Amino acid sequence: MDASSKAEVMKRYVEAFKRKDWDAATAFWADDIVLHAQGRHPLAGDFFGKQAFLDHVGQVSAQLGGTIELVEVYDVMFSAEYAVAWVKERAVRGGRSLVFDRVNVYRISDGKIRELWTYDSDPYALDEFWS
Repeated sequence: MDASSKAEVMKRYVEAFKRKDWDAATAFWADDIVLHAQGRHPLAGDFFGKQAFLDHVGQVSAQLGGTIELVEVYDVMFSAEYAVAWVKERAVRGGRSLVFDRVNVYRISDGKIRELWTYDSDPYALDEFWS
């Protein structure tokens, strides 16, 4: 898969995520996707397979009441096997809100996201937010 194909996958994936079209966004996930969510909070860890990823997203969404939003996409970069997105997100949980920068690293092949690593600009703030 060449860089322009990866760019198209990421463009369509980000567009779906921005408009909160979860069916369209999750259609880009491979059945055997692996999510690596950093941190020491209860929602951190490695999640194997599309159903585990969906369960994780469901837990996050339930905790946030659907308040998470993609505020800005600063940049998306591509290599032969990966795409990297530098983004700003916002979330509200209870009386607390958090705006944070995040780098997402995607391993993409055959038009599907196969693996995703999330790296937050302030992992301690995210741990506190979720604890």
